[in-house]
Amino acid sequence: MAFLNYKKDKSVSFQGTDVDAMPVSMAQYILHYIYGANEPKILKLGGTAMSAYERTENPRVKEMLKEFMRTTQNTSKSGNYFLPHGIVLSRKAAENVVDFIYAVETRLGAHISAGPCICEVALKRYPEGVTEPEIKDLTLYYGADIYENLPLGHHPVTREEAKQILEDMHMKGYVHNVLYMFGKKSGAFVMCNCDREICEVVKGTRVMGPGLSCEKGPEVCVRDKTKCLGAEACGECVRRCPFGANKIKDGKIIFNPDKCMGCELCVTTCKGHARQLTERKDYGFDEVMNRSLLLAGKYGRPELEKPDFAAADDSAAVEDVKEEKE
Repeated sequence: MAFLNYKKDKSVSFQGTDVDAMPVSMAQYILHYIYGANEPKILKLGGTAMSAYERTENPRVKEMLKEFMRTTQNTSKSGNYFLPHGIVLSRKAAENVVDFIYAVETRLGAHISAGPCICEVALKRYPEGVTEPEIKDLTLYYGADIYENLPLGHHPVTREEAKQILEDMHMKGYVHNVLYMFGKKSGAFVMCNCDREICEVVKGTRVMGPGLSCEKGPEVCVRDKTKCLGAEACGECVRRCPFGANKIKDGKIIFNPDKCMGCELCVTTCKGHARQLTERKDYGFDEVMNRSLLLAGKYGRPELEKPDFAAADDSAAVEDVKEEKE
């Protein structure tokens, strides 16, 4: 049996559309395995710090807690990448990642595994109407190898199963958030589908701003004010946005593009069709997930070059993964 499910030359990390996935080192794999085994405890500690930040009205205490979050979380400003750091994606961008993995990099050992939301597991709190952890974390590449070997309930899924999870979570108003750790070049390891109140990464971004727990994705919303129906006739953007980019003032919708993370949730529910996504010119995370992959098929870019999906039997790849585990 492979050590901690580590498969030499087959436990791979994401590199992008221009470079093949590369085998991850055993040292990085073991460090990440240790993190994964303790992730519920780490998230619980983060949840405690976040709650303390929200409760206190003392500005000095707030700044102290914020500085604590800066130094203990991986941030683009602090340069500390030990803990996971997220990049927000639109639904199309998230689906491009899934297609790319199964159509191109399955032959290198890459696959996707689905499992319960670790934030819900750690905090034992759930969104309204939910009574148990939702199966909505999609671990990628070497992350799938690690989490399948932990007692959390992760299991290999096909391309269509992964994309169905993305569709279901988008309809619920959850944010597609791809995470990496140990630096930009270490590769993404999971795509979380985060709700606004329970999931630490999204809540932390709304409370303390981008750059602490997750970053703006490769797209940003633009709005045509003449098409906006207003708060009474619609107001879906205010309800759906988990980052506080929309608010109501004097019955009108105020949109702050600086707070927009590019999740697309407001775009797909705007009754006046007043919103659309456009490419974010200052996207700074091509080393983790490059825009040529994420934005394929949009903004005049060609679709991903990929083999016939009927011929690329990802269900067979999933069965191979199951057999290796046994």
